[in-house]
Amino acid sequence: MTIYPELNGKRVFITGASSGIGAGMAQILAKQGCKLVLHYCRNESGIAQTLDRVKVLGAQAQVVRGDFRDYASLGQVFNQAWSQFSGLDGLVNNAGLITKTTVLDDVEGEAFNQTLAVNLQAPYRLSSLFAQACIAAKQPGVVINNSSIHGQQTCEWFSAYAASKAGLDAMMKVMAVEWGQYGIRVNNLAPGVVPVERTVSILKQPKFKNPWMKAIPLGRYGSVEEMGAATAFLLSDAAAWMTGSVLTLDGGLIARGSYPYRD
Repeated sequence: MTIYPELNGKRVFITGASSGIGAGMAQILAKQGCKLVLHYCRNESGIAQTLDRVKVLGAQAQVVRGDFRDYASLGQVFNQAWSQFSGLDGLVNNAGLITKTTVLDDVEGEAFNQTLAVNLQAPYRLSSLFAQACIAAKQPGVVINNSSIHGQQTCEWFSAYAASKAGLDAMMKVMAVEWGQYGIRVNNLAPGVVPVERTVSILKQPKFKNPWMKAIPLGRYGSVEEMGAATAFLLSDAAAWMTGSVLTLDGGLIARGSYPYRD
């Protein structure tokens, strides 16, 4: 794992850190020496486990709770996060809902609206508060949004999820343009198929694994640790001239597209 000395002591707020990619990000950033503010919504055992793991790695860490479906509460959540270490240097908007439903099964848009609330409106609000605070403090900052390959290319059942991630990619570019003058960089991470706690056993089953292995040029799934390593890179000085970009980590899945397979 690449070590970025400049990240030592940097204060980073990670949303959705109780499991999955968020927990993986927390562990990698802990190894970089970051001070972490870890957010969760309902998974108390999960956030406790993440907290224990990063503290074993020597990181200073605090926890905040918030339900991102409640837009009015986001200001309070951010203020709590900002106050833990007297400011923040980075914001990682990782929390999100993976919604699978057909359009005709969600005609009233309940799942659609809830997905956009968590996946798009919450990052908008938290990012704007972060930028505002950084500007007031006369300091630079870094925003990273956990997007998805579904923001670029999608399939059945993902109208809400894909819309939220495509919106996140577009929103990121606007923020990068508007905030570059203040030294605030904004980039997105777009993971492909990354097994997490709720999917690891399913993705091991041959009926699911075999088609994915055929479709992914590198022939394997990604890992939460690799997503964490990419996050560290985006926070680091190695990406100092990178803003307004989507960093896709999918083993080549999107690049291959939907062409017929040539055996």
